[in-house]
Amino acid sequence: MNRQQRLLSQIASSLLAILLPLLLRALGVSWMGAIAIGITVSLAGLILTSSLSRRVQTFSTWIAYVLVGIAALLLILWGIPQIKANFRTPQLVYGYVGGERHDLLIRNPKLKQLLLEQEIELTEGSVTKKGSISQLRLLQSPDNNTNSLDFIWTGDAPIAEGGKQLIEARGKKVIENEATLSDPLVLVVDRTDAKTLADNQFFTPQSDSKYGFNYRVDTVKLADLLEGSLTWRDIGLNRYASPPGVIMSNARKSNGGVMAETLIGTVWHNMNLNNLSDRPQLQTSADIAQFQPLPTTTPEKIAQKMEQLRLRSGFAESTSSKIRVQLEEGGTPWALTYYSVAKQIVADNPNFTLVALSHTVVNSNQFLSFSENGSKLLRIIQSSEFKAIAREYGYDAPKGNWIVLPDPSFEAVRSLTGIF
Repeated sequence: MNRQQRLLSQIASSLLAILLPLLLRALGVSWMGAIAIGITVSLAGLILTSSLSRRVQTFSTWIAYVLVGIAALLLILWGIPQIKANFRTPQLVYGYVGGERHDLLIRNPKLKQLLLEQEIELTEGSVTKKGSISQLRLLQSPDNNTNSLDFIWTGDAPIAEGGKQLIEARGKKVIENEATLSDPLVLVVDRTDAKTLADNQFFTPQSDSKYGFNYRVDTVKLADLLEGSLTWRDIGLNRYASPPGVIMSNARKSNGGVMAETLIGTVWHNMNLNNLSDRPQLQTSADIAQFQPLPTTTPEKIAQKMEQLRLRSGFAESTSSKIRVQLEEGGTPWALTYYSVAKQIVADNPNFTLVALSHTVVNSNQFLSFSENGSKLLRIIQSSEFKAIAREYGYDAPKGNWIVLPDPSFEAVRSLTGIF
């Protein structure tokens, strides 16, 4: 082989070492695998096209064949499975999700990549946006086909309990039921009114730079005000129609509304147990030694007060994601909602501020899986990568100095809210 042929051989091998890894990478092979195969094949090619003495050439040829064999083995064991995975169509996963988490599941590009790595996909068509209570109604309806359902991502434990009962009554097995993102109820309040309420000692100022709370309110005092015997003027607010109410989502459709009514109803129940209801002064949590959960059957007096509160408060149109619109209309100074929703409202509109509750309930965003693909999605939601994504949507699980009230049973929630 003359010098020109040798140069052409070296150029060809060099190009092969560059182009083959690029081609394999484009087909889906990892960079490490693509480079290893490319270099191995190019070395074999260089040896086979070199002109050496007969004895050396025979030995070199065997080395080249071994290198080709190694490259083939790498391609079979490493490359081909990755190429197949790259061209495999991801499986659509079907389920229901609450309105607050819908955009997180459907539109986040980082999550889309995590899903593709597990060979699954979520689309607008495969994931139905439904409030947690609307999910239960769908599961209850005999006209709704649940055969293709892989998961529901619903509200807190009592609602998940109801969903599990309904789905299993239709012969569908719940493979996994896990809590996911923690999201406590808080108040989001008109900033000017919050300062007035602090000046009148209804709110207590506090500085929380990490989670954004500027005030704190005693939940018993808040619930006592919402019983309806006092007026806005009694706490220093003059521009609202009495008796006082609070914006919350509709408990007939959304877990956020269920939890808001559960929180208020639990406080009212414990006020009754301690003979603190209907007094002329606002009561505080210091007057209740230990909180009991809601009873299975709601007392008639509490049921009547809750119905009156619903009538004077009004509901967000459907789920908690619609609360901001009603709050900005200005008919009521505050809304009782999830921290994630309230935080986004404050971020979008500086005229509002966050207020922590002394006693609250925490939505655990229960996930029910009915299939292998549903469980794959659950594993992703439980991953550290997903939690980092969720923090961008306000799900950063704030740690406050609040007390979490005991969870009621599904029967107790159903009795209080009348969801069925």
